Amino acid sequence: MPNSGQLHWDSRDGRVAAVAAAVAYSLWTLEVVLPGGGTAAQGALADPDAAFGRFLDSAHRVAAILVVVAAALGLAMGARETVPWLTVSWWSMAVFGAASLVAAVLPGRCVVATDAACAAESLAEGAGGTTAAQGVFALVAILAALVGVAMLAVDRYRAGDRAWPLVAVVAVLQAVAAVAVLVLAFRVYAAAAGDGPGAAPGLLERAHLVTVALWLLAAGLLRGPWRRTGPARPADLSP
Repeated sequence: MPNSGQLHWDSRDGRVAAVAAAVAYSLWTLEVVLPGGGTAAQGALADPDAAFGRFLDSAHRVAAILVVVAAALGLAMGARETVPWLTVSWWSMAVFGAASLVAAVLPGRCVVATDAACAAESLAEGAGGTTAAQGVFALVAILAALVGVAMLAVDRYRAGDRAWPLVAVVAVLQAVAAVAVLVLAFRVYAAAAGDGPGAAPGLLERAHLVTVALWLLAAGLLRGPWRRTGPARPADLSP
């Protein structure tokens, strides 16, 4: 008789978690319908004290947890035995989620935990109790996400998945957005700018969040990465 009280997880749970995280990272788009939310300088990503800004902060913490859950289930259910590229992708996703969550709970004024430019500016100005740790975790999250989507694209290419060009495009777009955010973070910190986390960081962070959401959406919608494949069996040569 099966034990009905035993938890049962399968790939569907991981895929739902990844898609839900993608939706959570896309909630900032709702700011365009809010009063004064139509510009980057006044939008929710630039105003941590606004009610919607606090909502986004909480949503991103939940999203980070969902990302860790998706990565854990991907490692458990996916083709980790024979596909090292996919294993690296899942572990990178787990690191991204964990680093994002840690950065989100650290003190600071940045709505988006992975906004390295905002963290650099806050640290330079000594605002909101920001510490160097937040910038470090934001950097780790950005790089982990980039590795995760790049390895997913390689895995889908090697698996012959027809969707691999789309994943590759997302990887390229995320690389461009990540480099732009990091370059801006360095420039802001070096100049110790005093304009607050305003227009430029907001625009670039929006672009980066779009690419992160697309990566998680692709990881959730594609079936291939969630299929367990055991070691190849020798061909049967018997007559």
